[in-house]
Amino acid sequence: MSKQVAVFIGSASKTSFNHAVVKHLQGIAPSSIQLNIAEIGDLPMYDRDLDEQNVPAYNRVRDIVKAADAILWVSPEHNGQVSAMLKNVIDVVSRPTGQSLWIGKKVGFISVNARGSENVIQQLRDLANAPYINMQAAPVAAAVGGIFAGSINEQGEVVSEDVKANLQHFINEFAQFVA
Repeated sequence: MSKQVAVFIGSASKTSFNHAVVKHLQGIAPSSIQLNIAEIGDLPMYDRDLDEQNVPAYNRVRDIVKAADAILWVSPEHNGQVSAMLKNVIDVVSRPTGQSLWIGKKVGFISVNARGSENVIQQLRDLANAPYINMQAAPVAAAVGGIFAGSINEQGEVVSEDVKANLQHFINEFAQFVA
């Protein structure tokens, strides 16, 4: 039976390069894992005052994390940082204080940006290693660049052979890590 991987994408854009990369990964992932996109575009910003309330969107993403065998965080680089959308879901699932659902989960990282920078990957690693999150970080990550230089075409398909090879290597190593 395939391990279930919850994929949290830090972009809700209809033309998201991040979604294009995940769609590509879904097509090439080994059969030992299944990548399931968790919708987070409707998630209210984390607010501690809501911890005492029943917030359906919070409950939905927390249930997704509970049920997942592993997690994949995928983020664009916004002004050199993790996207606010992805950071928000990380905050929601790590709260209320002392009730983080991330603890012990295996996690992988992908950054999709113009330069192929690994800044966001390092930030995600730092978040995953924080005491209140404390996840098992995959030893490999994928930094996808060239998004404005043709690595992904207008139809949202990964077309760069270098990017395809990078993603194949990543997903194979991630699947072994999750197994």
